[in-house]
Amino acid sequence: MFPLNVGVLTCIGGIILIYVAFNRRSTPYLPGPPSLPILGVALKHPKTEFWKTYAEWGRKYGYQGLVSFHVLGRRMVVLNSAADAINLLDKRSHIYSDRPFPTMAGLLMRREKSIFYMHANYLSARSSYNERFKMYRKLMHRSFNPSAAQMYWKIQEQEARILVDNIVKFPEKLVEHLRRNAAAVIMKIAYGYPVTRNDDHFVVTAEEHMRIGSLVGAPGKWIVDSLPFLRFLPEWFPGAGFKRQARQWSEEMYLQFLEPHNWVKQQIAAETAVPSFTSTLLRPSDGPPADAEAEDLILWAAGGSTVSATTTFFFAMMMYPAVQRRAQAEVDAFFAAENRIPTLHDQAAFPYLACVIKEVLRWAPATPIGLFHCTSQPDTYKQFLIPAKTTIIPNIWAMMHDETVYPDSFVFSPERFMGSSPQADPREYAFGFGRRVCAGYATLLL
Repeated sequence: MFPLNVGVLTCIGGIILIYVAFNRRSTPYLPGPPSLPILGVALKHPKTEFWKTYAEWGRKYGYQGLVSFHVLGRRMVVLNSAADAINLLDKRSHIYSDRPFPTMAGLLMRREKSIFYMHANYLSARSSYNERFKMYRKLMHRSFNPSAAQMYWKIQEQEARILVDNIVKFPEKLVEHLRRNAAAVIMKIAYGYPVTRNDDHFVVTAEEHMRIGSLVGAPGKWIVDSLPFLRFLPEWFPGAGFKRQARQWSEEMYLQFLEPHNWVKQQIAAETAVPSFTSTLLRPSDGPPADAEAEDLILWAAGGSTVSATTTFFFAMMMYPAVQRRAQAEVDAFFAAENRIPTLHDQAAFPYLACVIKEVLRWAPATPIGLFHCTSQPDTYKQFLIPAKTTIIPNIWAMMHDETVYPDSFVFSPERFMGSSPQADPREYAFGFGRRVCAGYATLLL
């Protein structure tokens, strides 16, 4: 028994020595919260509102807001300030444009072709990462660049009128109207599909898609993301419930992409398709129909749309009636002078309302955490080492509540963007950074 105990202790000691030796380096990692060997912060990583915890860790343990930690060996760096995000994700985009490849959302759920999970290591083994990513960006830029975005103004104006009419008729169903409006704009632009009811099938499935996406993409939630070899476990194996969940979600999400895509193809075949992102790319006016590879790209690209922040707008107007009155006075003045309903071409006539929209984006960002990035090679920043394959997390919520940039950041104050010295425009980083910036931001900005 004694020799056995000695052997076990020797093995444990050897593992610890290897771990310590492996983690010794001349250039230190960025500081972070206290962690355990091997486990890292796995036991203390938050399951909800992790952006708030990341901001607190940055203040308490980080260096100038930068904070680093690992979960079961998977290293992460959180950028809590816009300045750091711009310095790394924009100015060093050649290093920081890769995406971490989550095993759960990527391999197990068969989402590796999505632009949100596109990863250099995966694609380089099967096709050209650069070519496929460039094709994605070309497709998105072609349809959502600032000039092209104006093509969708009529759709947005029509849906805005429907929204106002629905709110006037059934004010008690405000949230349902907002859900329908957001989905209607997206479905009309992406597929040319008209949403006529709050309980439309595509609206319900799109919301389920977003719900699943928020669950599967949460950092540190799935152990298989940190220990990818666990994906080889059979579904019946104890603790492998994530595989059964991934299979179920994979089937659901693929149908949510495929159904509206096939609806467009049916409309094209019947010659009843209206212009949309998908129909235009499937049936281009300046060339032959899309081949299988291009159609595959279109399918995955069109499914990446996002919803608006109109719910936050209404919530803010209820909480800050003085802001609502001032914005309403600006709208009333336009009606009195022009005697017509304003359009998106009249944006210059509403300077205060423009500031309200900026404050909505800042005060409660629709995406508190930006798209994750990943380093393709080691880098040194502020004398700290950021290793290759480090997951980079832009904490947009923390950036929007940076008191050095936005004093009294938790107060809803559109006036902060007025005057001769306005505060930083939140639209500069509300939609992401570098080559991973939201391709449809011009449409979202109106």
